[in-house]
Order: sequence, then C-alpha cells, then structure tokens
Amino acid sequence: MATAGLLGEAEWVTDGGLETDLLFNKGIDLPHFAAFPLLEDADGRSLLEQYYAEYASIASTVGAGLVLETPTWRANPDWAAQLGYDAAALDAINQRAVDLLRSVARRARRTAGTGLRGDRAPRRRIRGCRHRLGGGC
Repeated sequence: MATAGLLGEAEWVTDGGLETDLLFNKGIDLPHFAAFPLLEDADGRSLLEQYYAEYASIASTVGAGLVLETPTWRANPDWAAQLGYDAAALDAINQRAVDLLRSVARRARRTAGTGLRGDRAPRRRIRGCRHRLGGGC
C-alpha cells in the first residue's frame, strides 16, 4: 500500500536530517555518520529525545500528525560491524531506537496520530547507478 493510503488525507510532520543536524548544528561527532550509538548512554538518548521533541512540538502546534523515524540509518550489519556491534548488539540497539520513539510519542501532547518508522541504509553502496523514475539500476 502506498504511504498516502496509510496516512490518509491529513497533514503530517516528520523529522528529517538527524545526522546532519547533530553533526553540523550540534557539533556531535558521529563516527561513520551513525547516530544509533547515541542510544548507548543517557546523554545521547537525551540529545535524541530533544531532537524528536522539537518535531513533536511543531506537529502539536499546527495540529498535524507526527511521523518519527528511528536513528538507525547506519544500523545494518555492515556499518554496525565497523562500529563494533555484533548481531545481538545490533538487534538490541534497534529495539532501543523503537523504544525511544515510543517514549517520545507517549509524551507528545497531540490530538492527531503518530507513526513510527524504522529506517536503515542499504548494506552496500551501489556504484554507477542513477535512479530514474519508473526505472531501476
């Protein structure tokens, strides 16, 4: 089903550019451009909660639904291994990411709906591919 069918006709706010925001606006070091290791300690979780709470506040102010994406763009086996995560640690960190977003969603005072998305980047970079509408690589 297309995203539009899932979300309906309502207006939605979603977060975007987490790693870019943390790196360039907050000065946070993100080895391999990975935000998920921030879930490992209280300071990192607090930073992520603040990031998501800003979007929740915007959604609440305008009366829109809220879609939050987990901080797991790099949380796949290839990238996680470079950061010292084995399969069990990777599974645990992905679960922590979902738990964090559920917590943020519970605390958000809004009347519209909330959606949570778990996102991960492709395991490998595809070289020489130019994506075209209606076409593949």
